[in-house]
Amino acid sequence: MTAIISIIVLVLFVTLYDHFSARTWQQVTSSNRNELVFAHRNRAYGAYAIRSNYEKRMVYIMGGLFLFIGLIYTSWVIYKNLPEPKIIAKPVDQTQISMVTPPEEKVIPPPPEETPPPMEETVAFMPPIVTDTPTDDVIPLQDDLDKTKASDKTQEGDPDNFDPPVETGDPPTETKAPEPETFVDEEAEFDGGYPKMMEFIKKNLDYPETAIANNIQGKCFLRFVVSIEGVISQVQVQKGVPDCEECDKAAIKAIKAMPRWKPAKLNGRSVASYCLIPINFQLQ
Repeated sequence: MTAIISIIVLVLFVTLYDHFSARTWQQVTSSNRNELVFAHRNRAYGAYAIRSNYEKRMVYIMGGLFLFIGLIYTSWVIYKNLPEPKIIAKPVDQTQISMVTPPEEKVIPPPPEETPPPMEETVAFMPPIVTDTPTDDVIPLQDDLDKTKASDKTQEGDPDNFDPPVETGDPPTETKAPEPETFVDEEAEFDGGYPKMMEFIKKNLDYPETAIANNIQGKCFLRFVVSIEGVISQVQVQKGVPDCEECDKAAIKAIKAMPRWKPAKLNGRSVASYCLIPINFQLQ
């Protein structure tokens, strides 16, 4: 900009110098020459009027040029001294998304198989039938009937396990882990915060070779549970990378490799909670 203004000023200076230094008799704009030439002629129009007003027009032109150059230079100085606008970086959203999970269906265990009762010892005792052919059936004695039951056939039993065992005391109760919370006061957090977590995922995430070869990219949304102790479990894919099951498996592996988290808090106490993390598979 300074070079352009310098060139314009130089051209203007040379023009003015040429104009004022050449005001001699040879110049057609010389007033003495014009008065002599047009002494007895019409001066209302024509060459006399043009030559007489030449210097006035030159003054207007030079003045306008000076003003134009001054305006350009002043605008350039003002623009140069303007303060640079401060670019305020937008804060990184580090909030984690929690999804409302449907209630888990309680699986009713099938009823236990009924064990058949132990075989009871019996002695065949049939009403007498009169026949012509002799039989070899042994007639039971009264002492045998006191210890066994009468039946239509004789069979051996298990006298030790005949009576079913009697259950004593209260039945054992199953201890069930508390259900993870969906809405908490303080979200579960990776030790070191969001930047450390993304650094850990980047270090432990293996981009599948098949995905690289086929130029597959996308996001995998994973949901998991952070227990009261900060242990990660129940890692599930909510929305996987399209046409890349290997990418989903790699994301699950990276999440399971994480160390213990800081558990979520609800009403001032640590609770188990659900967390949702997106993992981006993008080729550089």
